Amino acid sequence: MTAAEYIIRFLAAQGISLIFGMPGGHNLPLYDALARQRRIRHVLARNEMGAALMADGYARSSGRIGACLVTSGPGVTNTLTGIGVAHGDSIPVLLLSSQVPSAGVGREAGYFHEMDALAATAPLTKWNARADKAADVPAVIAEAFHRLRSGRPRPVHVEVPADVLAQPCDGPLARIHGDLPPAPDARAVARAAQLLAGAERPLILAGGGAVGASRGLLALARALGAPVLTTAMGKGAIAETHPLAAGLTWRGITPDLRDMEPLFSPLLGRADVLLAVGCRFTQLATGNWTMPMPARLIHMDVDPEVIGRRYHADVAIVADARGGLRALLEALKGGPEPRRSRVWAQAACAARPPMRPFVRGLREALAADALVVADVVRAAYPLLAEFPVGRPRSVLSSVGFFAMGHGLPGAIGAKLAFPARQVVALAGDGGFLMTGQELATAVQERVPVICLVVNDGSLTAIRILQDKHYAGRRFAVDLRHPNFAAYARAFGALGVTVRRPEGLAPALRRALRSRRPAVLDLRYTP
Repeated sequence: MTAAEYIIRFLAAQGISLIFGMPGGHNLPLYDALARQRRIRHVLARNEMGAALMADGYARSSGRIGACLVTSGPGVTNTLTGIGVAHGDSIPVLLLSSQVPSAGVGREAGYFHEMDALAATAPLTKWNARADKAADVPAVIAEAFHRLRSGRPRPVHVEVPADVLAQPCDGPLARIHGDLPPAPDARAVARAAQLLAGAERPLILAGGGAVGASRGLLALARALGAPVLTTAMGKGAIAETHPLAAGLTWRGITPDLRDMEPLFSPLLGRADVLLAVGCRFTQLATGNWTMPMPARLIHMDVDPEVIGRRYHADVAIVADARGGLRALLEALKGGPEPRRSRVWAQAACAARPPMRPFVRGLREALAADALVVADVVRAAYPLLAEFPVGRPRSVLSSVGFFAMGHGLPGAIGAKLAFPARQVVALAGDGGFLMTGQELATAVQERVPVICLVVNDGSLTAIRILQDKHYAGRRFAVDLRHPNFAAYARAFGALGVTVRRPEGLAPALRRALRSRRPAVLDLRYTP
């Protein structure tokens, strides 16, 4: 078998059943190998940025590895925004690319698509490497999966020159030896258990690293009588209908994340001990790091570089959420009975913000397990704060790289991960036109996602910042659009114009019944 065939067989053996991409002159051996097998489905994007964002949406919604396949040069550079989104939010994505023939690598020999792609992807990947000869392919691709499954999840990039892809690569598939998560330090766990058991008002903050540990998180919260706040990435870490679920750290945001003090959860100013699990204390979660902090902080994360970076940790626990929470529960069983306050536990429900009409309308129109992908749009932040979900990874949003345009392709990836669930994207008019061509992918692949486009003819958040900080001098923020409903119909999707708030629910139900890709053009501001 060739190196290209080896790679495709290896991906299938590792459970990769879906790959998003676009063929080019240098990666055709990989595409030929895909064409001659049936275990991996290929989804043809219309731009490599879309392919990377679809892989992100697939991985972000499912917790599994997302994969994208592109050619060298512009194929790689087009993915950088999508790979940056995955990197910023700790999402495991494999970027697989070709490279010019090995005789020209690094020599400026005049090949088309020639560039140092590893240098380009290095800042946005956890690890990257090139297989310079066919004999290197097994070790390189195995190391890529080792990195994807060990420690903090982030993207990796593997490139293989075009001629190497066609060379023979015999032998059995390489085996991967994954690292076990670090065992938490027993002394740190004992100290944390002591602080939590003695706290009058313990509070838990769950970040993205906690979404795979919902059972242990809820067990600990119950043992302590502790309300649970989440970041945007941790949303749904426990069901938001549970009495101990207290919502996000904030009830809303300002365009520049300043002057957030009235918007933070009141529990933060009242708690005496905070346990942060899988949380990096990002700019978005903390409102430019102005979030009130309890007197004592216990910080648990699998990445030791994260702990103490923004806030001093009285106790640092280096562990993945499952192992760390399990150890804390065991330590609490062997110590004094935690001080539980029924009044403090009941404060969780009171801290949740009420749903405003737009959010309530969405919640009532969608199934309980519906999945919403929120692009960078003002209406997304009330949605994050107020839309109740019963499971993790049900409201997805780029919160680190903050890239416009990921809503529609992210929803396509999420729908392919969960074909039976309703999947809706929420985008602004500016963000939608960055990747709106991926409607063609949704139609061709028969992926019935629904995109709600808030169409106010403006880069709204930037306009507000100009009004606030630049004396109202609005410049380069007005947008002129095509008719979005007609645009959708031109692709073969359903297109509906919604002019009033009361028209949203019936239009959404119509789109869901159609079982087709759909765009709802919202001509009002939610």
